[in-house]
Amino acid sequence: MVNSPATMSKTKIGEWLWRFLAVVMMFSVAWTVWIIYQLNPPPLIMNAAFEAAAKAKVRAVPAEKQSVQGVIAASSAAEGAPIAAASAPAEAPKEPPINPEKLKFSETIAVPAPTTKK
Repeated sequence: MVNSPATMSKTKIGEWLWRFLAVVMMFSVAWTVWIIYQLNPPPLIMNAAFEAAAKAKVRAVPAEKQSVQGVIAASSAAEGAPIAAASAPAEAPKEPPINPEKLKFSETIAVPAPTTKK
């Protein structure tokens, strides 16, 4: 009874089913590991960038420290340019070339009243 042809074919189908599921699960685990690796790549350039930034800070002259206005404003003030230009209020923002209100699909969220045809 155990070695009958009917049970042998079911056993072979079941064996291939489990092999297929094992391959699919190995693929899904490998895919998950690949995605995690892509989201968290090893920092190859980052360490060199941090070292270069640290060396640049050490070599910087104390008189050229960055101020609130930034490096450009501090260097232009050193050349004799008036500081009033740097502290003047900014110009009013320009209007965009397209009116964003006209791009809306509707003015409100309310459901429109049904129109009746007579």
